[in-house]
Amino acid sequence: MPSMSYRLRRSITALIIAVLAALGQTLWTQSGGEPQGERVIVSKVYDGDTVVVGRGWRKTTVRLIGVDTPETVHPDKPVQFYGPEASDFTRRTLDGRWVRLEFESPDRPGGSIDHYGRTLAYVITPEGKNFNLELVRGGYGRAYTRFPFKYMREFKAAEQAARAEGRGLWSAQKRSVMADPEKRGKVIGNIRSNIYHVPGQQAYEKVSEKNRIYFHSEEEARKAGYRKAKN
Repeated sequence: MPSMSYRLRRSITALIIAVLAALGQTLWTQSGGEPQGERVIVSKVYDGDTVVVGRGWRKTTVRLIGVDTPETVHPDKPVQFYGPEASDFTRRTLDGRWVRLEFESPDRPGGSIDHYGRTLAYVITPEGKNFNLELVRGGYGRAYTRFPFKYMREFKAAEQAARAEGRGLWSAQKRSVMADPEKRGKVIGNIRSNIYHVPGQQAYEKVSEKNRIYFHSEEEARKAGYRKAKN
């Protein structure tokens, strides 16, 4: 028989998810069903497909609908190929920017809140682009089609095109390079600090694998927006 503490934890978890689901319904109602929701600012990027948005004191963790990027922060999975690049792309594109959230109906299969309590949404950039779709187009993630969504056809077509052209995680050449330390570059960038390290520097080997991005030269790192570590 489950212990009392276990049953209590289950009850609390169920309550939290119910509250978050109610919040998702509120967001949907406030957005009028079809229109994009309120304007929010991206205050944190967890990885390629998960961000935190806020307006004032409110903070909401958003899981992007229709895309699954390689893991970098999953507690039970290793860092996956092209995960750091996907995280870096999302961070460079969205972090600190005002965006709009677009929602699916909370009645659809999959709902409006996932099993981790994250709000499910599309992120619309100031330029009017569906960032979820841009991730798939660029080969930063796969189309996630476990549950139906209104743009599924476009996402599937975008993945097929990315596969055919060998973009991002679909690039056999990039996968081969990443497996060879001599080919992938010896300059290590930290995608969370935007600082790069060269061999011999104090923190060169201390950058966590999930935060690493490799460059072939310091010039390449600087062009990508990174600055050199001081020691």
